[in-house]
Amino acid sequence: MSGSTTVTPTIFREYIGMGDYIDHFPDEMINADIKEFHFILCFATETHVDGKGTGLFDSNWNFTNFSPEKVVELKKKLNNVKVKVVISIGGIGPEDTFNPKNNEDWIVNATSSIKGIILNYQTKVPNDDVLDGIDINYEKISSSISDFSNCIGEVIKQLKVDPVVSKSMKVVSIGPTENSQSYYLKLYRDNKGYIDWIDYKFYNQYFNTVDDFEKLFKKLVTEYGTALDKFLVGVSTYEAIKSKTIIEGCEYLLNRGSLVGAFVWDAKPSAPAYTPEREIQKLLAKN
Repeated sequence: MSGSTTVTPTIFREYIGMGDYIDHFPDEMINADIKEFHFILCFATETHVDGKGTGLFDSNWNFTNFSPEKVVELKKKLNNVKVKVVISIGGIGPEDTFNPKNNEDWIVNATSSIKGIILNYQTKVPNDDVLDGIDINYEKISSSISDFSNCIGEVIKQLKVDPVVSKSMKVVSIGPTENSQSYYLKLYRDNKGYIDWIDYKFYNQYFNTVDDFEKLFKKLVTEYGTALDKFLVGVSTYEAIKSKTIIEGCEYLLNRGSLVGAFVWDAKPSAPAYTPEREIQKLLAKN
């Protein structure tokens, strides 16, 4: 594997904002011994016309429940843990397919509309850090690989260097799946200086054994040609059987100094509440 041979576990991320069953930032799930915790608000989705993307994004989460003031309150409440809040761009359904009508127009519209979402947070509490970055999370992609990389990469770069919103662009992550791997691999290789985390959705694949999981993990890190400290493992609250093997795989990697962190899709307060979140954070915190 490339880069660091061992890493210290530091980060846990949680997707939130889907559906109506969560109406607040569930900070009760946060382990006080974890070094860094991210809530990822999903999704900012774009308007499509005749099946083609316009690049005009709007937030789908409940703005009142996850307001700028509540983000600031969350961060101040948990000052012993580095808490960040990130917005996720894209979507997981066929209605949110990446398929721009015109690449240049898409880049202009996406940069402007995502900047508007960021400013909607930033200007409400201008003296505080509110949002910390964006997460690229298209699961359905109909464009060419190069168009995806060029369009998304250009938006990331323009927002990163924009003096108005750059303070809210400290973190950029991508969310590959098995089916979208070739798109995100190209995006990462073309823009690795601007992408901080690779959040790979292991929960979309089945593993018979921990050994199967470890083989894929090693293969992916080699393909991305990145250090271990940029690669996170994804677990789902909807896939209990799959999650068991993935969590066991995380423990295996942690015992060998090979895992910097993990993320969960998505926050579900089902009984017992936040079980995978607590289990994974406990593993990360003790290593």
